[in-house]
Amino acid sequence: MKWPNVFRVFRWEFLKNLKSPVFLITTLMMPLIMLLSAGISYYAGTSILKEEMQVAVIDETGEFFPYLESNLADSPVKVTLHDPAQREQLAEQVEDRQLNGYLIFTKENMQSGMIDYYVRDAKEAKIGALNEAVTTALTLYRMEKIGLTAEEINLATAPVVLHSRSVSGEEFSMAASIAPFFFSIVLIIAVMISGQVLMYGVIKEKRNRIIEILLSSVSALELLLGKIIGFGLLGLLQIGIWLAVGLAAASRFMDLSQVGMSPAELFPVALFFIGGYVMFAALFAAMGATMKDAEGGSQIQGMVVIIPMIPMFASGAIVMSPNALWVKICSYIPIFTPATMLMRIGATTLPWWELASTFAVLMLGVVFFIYLGARIFSRGLLQFERTISVKEIGKMMHKNY
Repeated sequence: MKWPNVFRVFRWEFLKNLKSPVFLITTLMMPLIMLLSAGISYYAGTSILKEEMQVAVIDETGEFFPYLESNLADSPVKVTLHDPAQREQLAEQVEDRQLNGYLIFTKENMQSGMIDYYVRDAKEAKIGALNEAVTTALTLYRMEKIGLTAEEINLATAPVVLHSRSVSGEEFSMAASIAPFFFSIVLIIAVMISGQVLMYGVIKEKRNRIIEILLSSVSALELLLGKIIGFGLLGLLQIGIWLAVGLAAASRFMDLSQVGMSPAELFPVALFFIGGYVMFAALFAAMGATMKDAEGGSQIQGMVVIIPMIPMFASGAIVMSPNALWVKICSYIPIFTPATMLMRIGATTLPWWELASTFAVLMLGVVFFIYLGARIFSRGLLQFERTISVKEIGKMMHKNY
């Protein structure tokens, strides 16, 4: 193998696809979609919080309403006191949308805590701010009724926050927990976009017979490695642009200096991410060499797109039980190693030997798929008129095929 040939293939693939409309559109569209989604979510959330509500209150105790009114003084929820005899009139106003709803407080439901809130449509009811205010007001009311002083009430209602800290003194890092899971999602997106572009590029070159010219100048392994490195750096450039836009947008709403990661925390995340990306790129390139066209692949070949996503389907169970036996087994299956380990790194602190051994397994997977890709490239790229079967792929692993 000649590395200058690998570099030439890499340079050609990188520059060709860097200028392609597909790369430019996906690179620009993804940040726009992220910004648009974040903007819509932020606007919807703030508008709901600021939306004014008119709520009527029937207080049969004759004592509770001031507590509730005081707790809602600075909120968009406006409460008005009404006589129990006006209940039918209030129901009509709710039906006519003049009121968002009305509350009824009695001695019985205040003891049980089951407060009735009548609205036009229970499915549409927004009770978050109102529920919090009612809970706080009722708690204060109960405490005063049992004779607690203001100082005792403040002490009893003071918030309690559990602060996770290792016995070694290490503090909990939100970034160290979230970042690996985030990178596992980015890995899937990168595989779905760049990997398929790589596969379809191979199919196009095969169909147009360009591959004959390429193989006359470089070996199959050199061609494969050049393509993987080219698309790998192209994918990392694309992801870097997305991250830069995402972080720039996030910095407008939060202090990013509080969620930093140390190099020691980031290093294993980067290793598993890059290793997984290279392995899946080799797998996609190999599958492209077996297919006559994009529509001609078998269902087995189409499953290549789904395989990297399988750990994501079980992400909840992996995060909840990162040291379960079946999760550890998945960590040592190369095709599942990247996504599984990224989620485990975020969910727990893994010993160095487990990080090293699973990464070694991942590297074996990378070498195997590059070898598989090179064998398929050397034997399948020149078979233009048909899609290669799974049985034939197995035979390609033998030297005498």
